[in-house]
Amino acid sequence: MGRWTKARRRLAYVIPGALLAALGLAAPAAAADPPTEIMPAHVLEAFTQFTGNPAPRTTIVDVQGQPDFDQALQITVTGQPASPGLDGEYSLGVGAPSALPTVKGEAMLATFWARSITPTPTGSGLAHFVFEQNGGGYTKSTQAAMKFGGTWQRYRLPFRMAADYAAGQVRINFWLGYGPQVLQIAGVSVLRYGAGTPDGWPQATYAGREAGAAWRAAAADRIERNRKGNLYVKVVDAEGHLVPGATVQADMTRHAFKFGSAADGVRLMTQNTSAQKYRDTLLANFNQFTLGNNLKWNHWENLPERNGYTLPALQWGRDHGLFVRGHTLIWPSCGNMPADVCGLRGDPAALRSRIDAHITEEAGALAGLIDEWDVVNEPYANHDVQDVLGDGELDRWFRLTRQADPGPRLYLNDYDIVEDNGWEARHQDHFTARVRALKDGGAPIGGIGIQGHFAGEQLTPPADLVTLINRFGGLGLPVAITEFDVGTTDEQLQADYTRDFLTTMFSMPQVTGVSTFGFWEGDTWDPKRALFRTDWTLKPNGRAWRDLIYGTWWTKATATTGPTGSTTVRGFLGDYTVKVTAGGVTKEVAVSMPTISGKAITVVVG
Repeated sequence: MGRWTKARRRLAYVIPGALLAALGLAAPAAAADPPTEIMPAHVLEAFTQFTGNPAPRTTIVDVQGQPDFDQALQITVTGQPASPGLDGEYSLGVGAPSALPTVKGEAMLATFWARSITPTPTGSGLAHFVFEQNGGGYTKSTQAAMKFGGTWQRYRLPFRMAADYAAGQVRINFWLGYGPQVLQIAGVSVLRYGAGTPDGWPQATYAGREAGAAWRAAAADRIERNRKGNLYVKVVDAEGHLVPGATVQADMTRHAFKFGSAADGVRLMTQNTSAQKYRDTLLANFNQFTLGNNLKWNHWENLPERNGYTLPALQWGRDHGLFVRGHTLIWPSCGNMPADVCGLRGDPAALRSRIDAHITEEAGALAGLIDEWDVVNEPYANHDVQDVLGDGELDRWFRLTRQADPGPRLYLNDYDIVEDNGWEARHQDHFTARVRALKDGGAPIGGIGIQGHFAGEQLTPPADLVTLINRFGGLGLPVAITEFDVGTTDEQLQADYTRDFLTTMFSMPQVTGVSTFGFWEGDTWDPKRALFRTDWTLKPNGRAWRDLIYGTWWTKATATTGPTGSTTVRGFLGDYTVKVTAGGVTKEVAVSMPTISGKAITVVVG
């Protein structure tokens, strides 16, 4: 998956309060009961917990011209992150503990102001806001990527507590492992609103949600140009004479664009009523599927699972005409590989041999069953193997996969590329560098896998999604959205973003498909993200999915041939059944129109 660990620990994200219309908070109503501040009265002085070497330096400075505060904590970072991956971000930081206790599940609101004095080498101030357990397991109640400009900006973060904590057992922490910079924060507050959904607690939204948003017209134009073709139909009789006045009916049967979902091989191959409903729902709503867990290394080496469920499930998908994605050959961290693999880190040759044998064996065993492989999953956060063998191993893994199976398109797959308001600059840069290194080195990388596990409180605006996709599509490889879902209990917000995300991706010519990471509450990694409830009723986000794919973007057209015996139907790219009726006789043909160049056919009737 993409971000099984990270997504589970995220419950909400920072939203800039000064950018309500642009980035996502509707103005809150007045609170019926005043919330309680849980941070110390002199909160800037409480930032005394430092990590990293050299640790960030802090000083309290006076601020002029701000009605909400007159002092700020100036943070100077001189060190570099200790790692090129996720762990480098939190290698430098500064934190402040709470002054009052908190209660699991209660509504909270974190607020602070920030600006960049001296930006990071990227040209922006960067940090990661975290509200977490103070020490121990570091359980997160919320965390968010942050991007700062040179002017003061207010950030507001609604979230719910992950656990009960006594005073001082939870803290604000800023991750600062983005390179040298100077930034200032002020007006720091964490308010406890209480149980339920209290009045005054902010509601999330996103820029571009409104019906008249400017991005919609541009997306519609791209869809017309990139996702449609002309189906030219000429009708003749048995002697080859043109037949004017014939009725031509073109009914779409399948999209060329991939609309997919992850599924579970065990459930797919179980023989009971619930499993039959699971299979039927998958076939009725998707033209692509991914085994969410069954092809991961630990599962693959479970032979009863492999032989009894995994291989039969892949064959079932093939038999039913589904496009099949393989996920994943290597997820290179100790927690995501068999236990014995990381035990070989002291013997690089043995470690390499064990990994090579696995990739060759699994890819070879599945030759002919897989259309696309996520060869490597999440190398930014998962790099235990690379730390021993070097980043050049990624190149070798792609080559080994191609040697074992010459057929599939091969992908590098990672998360936090389009999520989090698009502010995960360090992760994006790492991903770009990995893709370029593979491509420039001649590795057989054939596509870019971008996940899309969104938290409902930090939804990247559609206009910014276009910019991000253009960036990665500009690397010269097709893009697949491999693990899309929206984590929020606000089902209307979830449905609206599902509609707008799909619309944006479908409009981008670089994107070949969008796949969710599960569809049913009864069998998915995070039930609130599913499209169908446990009782199989369709949720609003599921309705948005179906309305677009099988409504707005589904062609069912009728035309009549003119004096030349010909007519043209413009439709969405995909497969069609074309029925031609003339003189009381009907002829039916199957037609595939996969590209915008269209398709010309001649139908003989009579």
